[in-house]
Amino acid sequence: MKKTLLSIFGALAVSSAIGQASASWSITQNAAWPKVSTGVRLLSAVDANVVWAHGYDGTAPSRNYSWFTRTINGGTTWASGNIYSSSVTPIVGDTNSFKIASMEGVDANTCWVASYLKAGQNKGAIHRTSNGGVSWQNMTAAGMYTNAASFCNIVTFVTPLIGITMGDPHPGIANEYEIWRTTDGGNTWSLVPGANIPNPSSANEFGLTGVYTKLGSNNIWFGTNEGRIFRSTDAGLTWNVSTLDPSSVGVTEIAFSTPLNGYAWIFDASQALAQYNTTDGGINWTLIPAIDPNLGLNNMGAIPGTSDYASCGAGTTNQIISYSSNAGVTWTDWGSTTIQYLTVDFVNNTTGWAGGFSDPTTVGIGGIYKYSGPAITSSAAPTAAFSAPVTLCLSGPTASTTLNNTSTGSPAPTYSWTSSPAAVFSSPTASNPTVTFATAGNYTLTLTATNATGTNVATQVVVVQACTAPTAAFTGAANACAKVTYTVNNTTTGAPAPTYNWSTSPSASVSISNANAASPSFTFGASGVYSITVLATNASGTNSAVQTITVAPCPPNVSFTVPAITCVTTNTVNTTNTSSSTITPISYTWSASPANSTQFSNPTAPAPSISFTAAGIYTITLTAGNISGTAVTTQTINVDPCAGVHENSGALAFISVYPNPSTGVFSVSNSVTNDNINYTVTNILGSTVVSGKFNNSKNVDLSAQAKGIYFITFESNGNKITKKIIIE
Repeated sequence: MKKTLLSIFGALAVSSAIGQASASWSITQNAAWPKVSTGVRLLSAVDANVVWAHGYDGTAPSRNYSWFTRTINGGTTWASGNIYSSSVTPIVGDTNSFKIASMEGVDANTCWVASYLKAGQNKGAIHRTSNGGVSWQNMTAAGMYTNAASFCNIVTFVTPLIGITMGDPHPGIANEYEIWRTTDGGNTWSLVPGANIPNPSSANEFGLTGVYTKLGSNNIWFGTNEGRIFRSTDAGLTWNVSTLDPSSVGVTEIAFSTPLNGYAWIFDASQALAQYNTTDGGINWTLIPAIDPNLGLNNMGAIPGTSDYASCGAGTTNQIISYSSNAGVTWTDWGSTTIQYLTVDFVNNTTGWAGGFSDPTTVGIGGIYKYSGPAITSSAAPTAAFSAPVTLCLSGPTASTTLNNTSTGSPAPTYSWTSSPAAVFSSPTASNPTVTFATAGNYTLTLTATNATGTNVATQVVVVQACTAPTAAFTGAANACAKVTYTVNNTTTGAPAPTYNWSTSPSASVSISNANAASPSFTFGASGVYSITVLATNASGTNSAVQTITVAPCPPNVSFTVPAITCVTTNTVNTTNTSSSTITPISYTWSASPANSTQFSNPTAPAPSISFTAAGIYTITLTAGNISGTAVTTQTINVDPCAGVHENSGALAFISVYPNPSTGVFSVSNSVTNDNINYTVTNILGSTVVSGKFNNSKNVDLSAQAKGIYFITFESNGNKITKKIIIE
């Protein structure tokens, strides 16, 4: 079952014309889209009850919306929402954030989307909802799609636990295709080694968004822009590749009715559609010489359990939905008229959906069509498929599980189950037997499905082991900085390795990098006391651990020095910034009061110079900030006229004033005996509070003055010096 982006044939702008559906597609359903004229871009039918879809604005197709809709009752009712509505800033309107590349539903609650960055047309992420779309979590693993040349194309699961995500080749992984694999439902991912993947055919080859298909529990195919199709028959562990047309501009559609029988579209060098089919799983492909006029050019897919394919079309001359019973060679129109069908997806030979445009005048009406025709009865070789736990715990002397057989074929296949090493099946020919393991070990389970048209085999490895229930534990600092990444060290134990679910209380303003990672990072948007909880689960049980942390802003420690006094004639002084911060980068803003006679060489530099054009007392302010907060400090500079005198010359250079600070009485010491020294004391406003001349006494009594900062200026024989003093 394949889900893909619109082909290059595109679709018309929505009109108000009323189309006529055929008897086989007579059921119209209300997709509940939030805007009129919404088109279905991606359609993922999971089973007879559950369908997921991604929509776009039919009146402005290039705009980037995150709309999804879902039904869990066969389409009787649908409910829509926004992807990423909780894990990141809600996407409202056209955005430059993630753009959806593929969508795949797993069950009624679980759906995955692959995406890339719209603004940069690169990188990407995979997101999952496990609560029916109420919230979406970023499940991107560390190092996944982070290289500037990387690009996320697809995410797909062959069983609820086993899946892959694929991205373009890039230098960060030696120019191999970036393929990651999971066996625990997407909680953890491992990079498939480049040695297991054929090399790109050229430096310009890349994968395509949404161009892939899967079949059974082992088979995955994806296409490239250079006319090649990659295939895995072991659920993504190893890959091979075949070439349809090396001169083509890209594979656009792939579908398989059985593991051996497939059908594909490419656009050749002239950008004309070309069709191919295969009978050996995609090792070799045969060109179909002509395009049947009943072929829908927008999307196509296989009808599971049959040898048939369905196609649909839009645009001026291709408003059609049709089927083929001979691998795409000829097509039969189901008979609808003037309806634009954008996507089509079947779950079996009686149940399928097609996506179109919702009503152009009334919000929430229409947009989905359901197959209502007779059962499709063409014979098809079996597709063997089943799912089982990847790990299983011994409970007492044995371990048991019931296998979930999802095989297809027409007529219905018969089954044969085997295990290596041997295990005990409740019935080796049952559809869904219970299998029992007596000892720990790695067991390869094999299902052989057979009917009159052929045989097919599926395998899966189950690891049986002695298990211990989790003991949840983690460590982290007791304090954290607001708006700064906070990390924890997970020390949980348990076998098999547990899966995790992290949460915080309160949860508002908190971002978790990956709530299912072993050791995620947290960002707290506001100050407060938070509890972090981890829930650890494995086959033997569940356990939780909680830790409380206090979050507060963490601004820089801001400090600087400037000369206490300078002269207007000197004009410029330098600053020395001694601020520090454990959080970088730091921003700086300098200001002065009064400001009209002050100029900074750069008011946002770490340590600018300051120029003064008038005498006076100036307060210099430095504001330093980081992502977590800001802090402020000030210093004062006395700018003196200093006209006609030479500061710090002669005997005055050796004057000292002590104690400083003082309660009001200051002693003056000078190493050269000189009673011909005048002094003037001014406050920070420049007003004189006392003046005099030294004779025998060398004390200055300011005990009658208020506490604060003052400046004492000494003058003798044309020399002058000023010192700052403080009354406590």
